Amino acid sequence: MPKYNFNLRNGTAEGATPVNFIIRWNNRRLVYPSGECIPPIHWCSAKDQRNHQRAKQTKAFPEYPEFNERLEALLSTAKATFRQFALQNGRDPEMDELKAALDLATGRTQTRRVDLLSFAAAYIESEEGHFNNERKTLFHKATRSRFRVTLELLHDYVAQKDQRSNARPVQFNSIDPEFVAGFSVFLTKSKGFAANTVVKYGRTLRLFLRRAKEAGHEVNDQVFSKRLALKEEPSDQIYLTDADLDAFYKLNLAAQPRLERARDLFIVGAWTGLRFGDLSRVRPEHIEGDRLRVTTSKTGKQVVLPLHPCVRAIMAKYDGQIPSGISNQKQNDYLKEAAAQVPALQARVMIGGTVAGIRNEVSRFKWEMVTTHTARRSFASNLYRKGIPARTIMQVTGHTTEQAFMRYIRLNSEEHMDIIAASDLFQPNGMLKAV
Repeated sequence: MPKYNFNLRNGTAEGATPVNFIIRWNNRRLVYPSGECIPPIHWCSAKDQRNHQRAKQTKAFPEYPEFNERLEALLSTAKATFRQFALQNGRDPEMDELKAALDLATGRTQTRRVDLLSFAAAYIESEEGHFNNERKTLFHKATRSRFRVTLELLHDYVAQKDQRSNARPVQFNSIDPEFVAGFSVFLTKSKGFAANTVVKYGRTLRLFLRRAKEAGHEVNDQVFSKRLALKEEPSDQIYLTDADLDAFYKLNLAAQPRLERARDLFIVGAWTGLRFGDLSRVRPEHIEGDRLRVTTSKTGKQVVLPLHPCVRAIMAKYDGQIPSGISNQKQNDYLKEAAAQVPALQARVMIGGTVAGIRNEVSRFKWEMVTTHTARRSFASNLYRKGIPARTIMQVTGHTTEQAFMRYIRLNSEEHMDIIAASDLFQPNGMLKAV
């Protein structure tokens, strides 16, 4: 059974001091503001009440004739609120749950987000859910879409877990490592997602939990254990070598203008490293001499890089502009249709991945795997292959960690060895001489 009492925030204050309402239960202690203040001289402590030494002073508190009645009313409300919560939920409340219930019962707030699903929904719509504090920029629309999809998947997971048509509230005290691991199993087995997709939504769940913890909710720290953090599989996405890009660029598509425009936009992306969404924003005023200077939409950072001859030639073809883009889906369709005409891209490659927990490998033509994002991968891989430091390339791609950047590098073991072989140390004039 809970225990209730009132005490002063500062028992030695010369003037009025706030009265705190203390509730203790199950090794928990909630300090709830009563909303009342009183000078200590008029306060009747629990000891005084037992000794009947100062009871009259409190009752005679001249500025607040209804002071005691208001404290008694708060006490009655708290007892009823605690009892009602226990009856409705079959358990005692957590501290934030009791505070939220008291806030609602006393009219101090209309509602409070005390469960995962409602907290996540409110976070997504909040200013914090729109703004990335780490980068000081708005979240990219793809990131916000991932937030929303993760919440939908959590609703599905909870509904399936409880065998109900609608997801029940998920109190933070019920979220443990088993809940987090079960979500990954649900995404793998029930949804049939690829391993890296499971990792993506699992990370978003932990982001929701971190934000809830920062907001003062009682979140089990074990859910952040590295043991529960699934690792991404190496991606089998391809990149086009500079020779592939040259062959693609020289492909005569004059009779197929829709394919030519898609190809040209791709080539610009492959030699600038810009995301597909940023390419359409490039204007002649972004060109300063022999360099391109543009602020990217996702990171809000300014990118400066030299203009590749192919980029200059393509812009000249389109009267100093970058060829306008179309929808990402149509662009990918046109790219594959155009790439299929390049002999060098008729080679087959083996790709594999884990889907629904099963690892599979298939053989596909290289042209089949060309997408708008292949351009950005090609930019990073080709520059890295030429020995340009990762940190320098990251200034263009916008990656903040080498771990994230290296996921873009698609060199095989032979190509990595070519980088070593090209080093001065492995050239005849680079050999060390005996002394």
